[in-house]
Amino acid sequence: MFWLDLMRGLRGGDEPPQTWCCCCKNQVSYRIPALVNLNDDQTFLALAEKRKTLSDTNAEVLVMRRGTLKDAKTQDWVSGHQLLSSACLPNHCSMNPCPVYERESKTLFLFFVCVPTRVLDLTADVIGEQMKEWAHLRLIIPAYVYRYTGKPDCTSRCCLSFCCFTSFALAFCSDDQRITWKVGNQMDVESCECQMAEIIDEEGKSTLYCNARTRLGYRSEALSYNSGEDFGTVLSPNKLIETGNGCLGSVLSFLEQSNPTKTWLLYSYPSNPKNRVDLGLYLN
Repeated sequence: MFWLDLMRGLRGGDEPPQTWCCCCKNQVSYRIPALVNLNDDQTFLALAEKRKTLSDTNAEVLVMRRGTLKDAKTQDWVSGHQLLSSACLPNHCSMNPCPVYERESKTLFLFFVCVPTRVLDLTADVIGEQMKEWAHLRLIIPAYVYRYTGKPDCTSRCCLSFCCFTSFALAFCSDDQRITWKVGNQMDVESCECQMAEIIDEEGKSTLYCNARTRLGYRSEALSYNSGEDFGTVLSPNKLIETGNGCLGSVLSFLEQSNPTKTWLLYSYPSNPKNRVDLGLYLN
């Protein structure tokens, strides 16, 4: 995994808007989006992978589009987008854009992975992190690892396709503005690509909520009461149904302007149990 200081190291050229046709499979597409809001100047930055086709194996480069908040309900987006040519390595594809804004130093970092073009088909299922700032003090990087859970004497070639491996979500944490990092404990249940959000209760106490992809037919949900060091409370399964072979969901939290303060969770995910269609929004 690599990172780039977007405030200092950004280079790239502009590219005009692309026309997209729903009937054409072999066309430029933009997948794995990420969005970051810089409140100081009311700026939004949207990042994504640019691909030759819809397939994971045809990722090329990361792109970024800039927008400005005009009022409480309106965003003004710049036409076209910028190619992040400095976020790459020779003979590699840049994937999984993950922006992190460190408020104390007002630094915006872009975490991403550079994958050799000859093994692209592994990356979407093996590597995936989404970044989020935690409570103004701690930086939290949601991630996951694969652990061997097959038979001890298994020597078949099936292991090369991860049949004998199970993924478990965890968090990387930094308390000194990303100078040093520590790794949290893995969740106790299967959990793959994940996102995390902060919940603040009526007494002002913070809880970290994790929502993760699985192969079990439903999402894994868990709570951490120590800022991501472990997720000791696993919520009841079968509450949120997984679609098909799974998909990366999106979750964010926001505070209601009330007294006492109340936190809302917004979760978006395909509502179709078989295919990645019919986007659903869940508010809690």
